[in-house]
Amino acid sequence: MKDLTIQLEQLVCPTCAQKITMALNKTVGVETAEVLFNSSKAQVQYDETKVTVAKLTSVVTDLGYEVISVS
Repeated sequence: MKDLTIQLEQLVCPTCAQKITMALNKTVGVETAEVLFNSSKAQVQYDETKVTVAKLTSVVTDLGYEVISVS
């Protein structure tokens, strides 16, 4: 398992964080995902043999949110 932090654009409400969290957790290869509203960061633990970083960021952008950085 690998850990990933996705810095998001400023989230405007806690519901936005929940929406992204649910979408990431439904993604094949994601073990756990949590979006922290106050810091606008997604913490993701994933299996790199099943999902790519590009796929994880596209899950976020497909919901209409901007990814600032990935680390």
